Amino acid sequence: MNYIRSMERENTYRHILKWGDKREEEVDSHMITLLKEKFGLTDEDLKKKHLPGREEVRLEKPSLLKPSHLDFLGSLCGSDNVLADDLSRARWSCGKFYGELLDLRLGQVPDPPDAVVAPRSHDEVVKIVEYCSDEKIAVIPAGGQSSVTGALRAPQGGIALDLTKHLNRIIEINSVNKTVRVEAGIMGPAFEEELNRHGYSCGHFPQSFEYSTVGGWISARGAGQASTGYGKIEDMVVALKAVTPAGVIETKDFPRMAQGWDIHRLFAGAEGTLGVITEATLHIFNHAPENTASAGFIFRSFEQAVEAMRTVMQSEYGKPHLFRISDPGETDIAFRTSGFDGTTADRLLKGLGFMTGSRCLMFVTVEGEKSYARFVMKKIRRTVRRGKGMFIGSGPVRKWLAQRYSSAYMRDPLMDLGIMTDTLETAVTWDKLLKVWSAAHEYVNRRPGAFMMIHISHVYENGANLYFTFLSPMERGNERQDFALFHRGLVDTIIGNGGSISHHHGVGRVLAPWMEGHLGKSSMALMTAVKKHLDPDNIMNPGGMLGL
Repeated sequence: MNYIRSMERENTYRHILKWGDKREEEVDSHMITLLKEKFGLTDEDLKKKHLPGREEVRLEKPSLLKPSHLDFLGSLCGSDNVLADDLSRARWSCGKFYGELLDLRLGQVPDPPDAVVAPRSHDEVVKIVEYCSDEKIAVIPAGGQSSVTGALRAPQGGIALDLTKHLNRIIEINSVNKTVRVEAGIMGPAFEEELNRHGYSCGHFPQSFEYSTVGGWISARGAGQASTGYGKIEDMVVALKAVTPAGVIETKDFPRMAQGWDIHRLFAGAEGTLGVITEATLHIFNHAPENTASAGFIFRSFEQAVEAMRTVMQSEYGKPHLFRISDPGETDIAFRTSGFDGTTADRLLKGLGFMTGSRCLMFVTVEGEKSYARFVMKKIRRTVRRGKGMFIGSGPVRKWLAQRYSSAYMRDPLMDLGIMTDTLETAVTWDKLLKVWSAAHEYVNRRPGAFMMIHISHVYENGANLYFTFLSPMERGNERQDFALFHRGLVDTIIGNGGSISHHHGVGRVLAPWMEGHLGKSSMALMTAVKKHLDPDNIMNPGGMLGL
């Protein structure tokens, strides 16, 4: 059978690297003005595309699978569900980590799988894993490919397991238990749309929501914009089914148990290193957007905004769902790119002491039953007012929500202009948050032409996350090494000042070198022992994932 074929039309590196629906996002006039000011770009610079990646995909590494391997997979899953052409292998070799995008722009695919296989059922996944275990073939589970941690690379070749093509159904909505049983490969929009039809919501809306899957959310222990109220994805998982080389793990949907460990939590954050999640049972929530209460606030300083946020979370009158602070850098960019700077409202704010370079935006929503949402929002407004924040209406929140997914599309045109832009995030306790925030800014500011925006978007009683977005001119001709060194220094700065390796992006291969030093040898030994039991031949996403 012929497996050297592609289901794609456009055979270029750019087709792979473009985020989302591949649309070309134009840079608006306000952003162009900002880029000219920050980076000294000219109109002529704006017409060019740096490393556009328009070359046709050609892999240097041939597929190392034997014809007998491909024939087995084709007979099991159907020949249309097994691909070994260059484009398919390249497309399933990476996620959206900046270093991977640079590789594609440079015409490089360093770690492609040997084939892409799309199983049609849980039982087929079982047979694939059994076969690959016997044949010592690596297996890399893949969903929407939105990973920003190098979690999808295949340094040992093997097969990329496409869970999105067939394993994408809602199996059961249980209104009595208020749960949903769903296959791992379903994309966020399809999942939410079907739940909405039944009066429910998944409650989980990461920025990658449009192009990420339930299985991916669990594997990376993701968080969504409303996670302060609903929790991270591991808080929503009731039970799951996973295929490992040691056998199938299937947990029960009891509300709570005391029979040893919560086994399903081993797979939350395992990033495909233990097995393949095929199904999950999740909590679901009432879908009543008409009840949502929203409010925007502005503070004179980041410190004041953080203190008000901490007070809200520790007051015990109820939690907001969306709870977000933009630091002065991010707030200034938001005002500049929205055309707010210089308006009458801007001059009024400055007259009241909310100055450029120090002021900070806070966005809040509270969801749920109508009287509850109104009660909690009323309490939050009082707390914020006591914390010297000023209410600025709900309009800014609605505008932010309208672009919360599309803002990620900006990275591609910025890279076209030779601008290095990437994100990192961390979890940190309240007593160390300002230290990490300040140290990260100091580190980035030492790089000529670079600047940083930071926000808080997931909040807890004992701390919060910090989310870092940095921009800087690329060092042309040395783009890959320049980024790697700068990125490594920023990670060291965050961890060295009290932050975690990750809050919701996961670890992957990018952050794996810091795992043992951060967690300790005993913790790593425990993780290694679990890995050895479930995956004795190290076929599941091998090659340094999670530092294993």
